[in-house]
Amino acid sequence: MKFLFVCPIKNKVFESADFSILENRGVITDAAGKKTLDAKVALEKPCPFCGGKHIYHADELSCPFTGLDANEEDAADARD
Repeated sequence: MKFLFVCPIKNKVFESADFSILENRGVITDAAGKKTLDAKVALEKPCPFCGGKHIYHADELSCPFTGLDANEEDAADARD
């Protein structure tokens, strides 16, 4: 399965299946009832844009099934 990532240096979106899950503490539920995965995702291969091996909090990643939503696309564009 490929996940969507945004290079924090170049602000470019890419997908990769070369990642691992770190510090997986499972699903947590906040006071409003929203569930999120409390884990980190690390690239196993260098980023195609800057060569770094980035680590992301799971909640920073976009859903691989729906892609970036309009707000995320605007935010990524604004950083260019």
